[in-house]
Amino acid sequence: MKISSRQARILVPSLAVLLALVAQWPVMARADSVLTPGKESSAGGATDAWLVSRGLLGSAMFAEQSSGGLIAPPAGVEVDETRQSERRTGQTLIQIKSWNETVGDDTVHIEVSTLPSHQYEVGFWRFPNHRPGCTMFEWALYDNGRALQSRFWRNEQTVRLPGSAKLPNDLYPDAIPWMAFLRAFDAPRAGAEGTLNQQITPYSYVGQDVSAKRTEQIRVPAGDFPALKVTAQVDIATMMPSWPRFVLHIIQPVVPENVLYFQAMPPYRLLKQEGPTYVGGPEVTTELIRFYVAGAQPTGSAAPPFKTPGARVAAVLGDLSISE
Repeated sequence: MKISSRQARILVPSLAVLLALVAQWPVMARADSVLTPGKESSAGGATDAWLVSRGLLGSAMFAEQSSGGLIAPPAGVEVDETRQSERRTGQTLIQIKSWNETVGDDTVHIEVSTLPSHQYEVGFWRFPNHRPGCTMFEWALYDNGRALQSRFWRNEQTVRLPGSAKLPNDLYPDAIPWMAFLRAFDAPRAGAEGTLNQQITPYSYVGQDVSAKRTEQIRVPAGDFPALKVTAQVDIATMMPSWPRFVLHIIQPVVPENVLYFQAMPPYRLLKQEGPTYVGGPEVTTELIRFYVAGAQPTGSAAPPFKTPGARVAAVLGDLSISE
């Protein structure tokens, strides 16, 4: 059975999507492709050109990945491998290989994810290094190396739809990697608080209140680590500013939280996540399986063996395919 990317992503649309549908259904269309207010990185066109040359932007993103040059981590960067499973059944939903590359004043976070059967995903987020927010996001879903779906988002200050309110400059797309939650803090430490703003329609956004609680010891397949516990909860008031405050105060306590555990020291790897990742979805657990420097021996437990869609894909996905 094939699982669509919207069901198994390690990304976080959260409860916000359901409430947005109720409150703002007429404006939900094409949120993925709209250019939104923000502020471009100083790297500008040079970073765009790098993304094209890297195969992450433009026509190269939609080429036959099984026979072409599927994006792979360069030698010397750290690669983290995580596995997400349904908490109730233990079924593996998705496995992710992720890494960061620095380009000028930006960090480009890249993920290559494996779904059941022959489906896999490639996505990237472009983060400015000296301020919060995201400047660009693109994602594509493949089946046997053939592109099936794609999404693109750019945080562009000069474009605003008629009738839309001013959106925050430190905006993120509706889909984000877990590392984005740490960017809400001035520093990852117990007691830190911040807000993460995600665009959910061309006209609106949702804020998530992010808090760092405490440090505790946890065990994941990659090993034992001191972990900073972080919680994230949708701020209903950012989605429904015209609703009466007393109604929002009633709703807010029942909004589910995502609980995340990050390594308590650099490089602050995601160790574990617990909670739903999309509205109406099952409770899931995401854990770090192993990490390594590209070109070196991995640290941690290997993923189970599985089929891959092609030789070039197998070279990049490594041990990340999911058995049928």
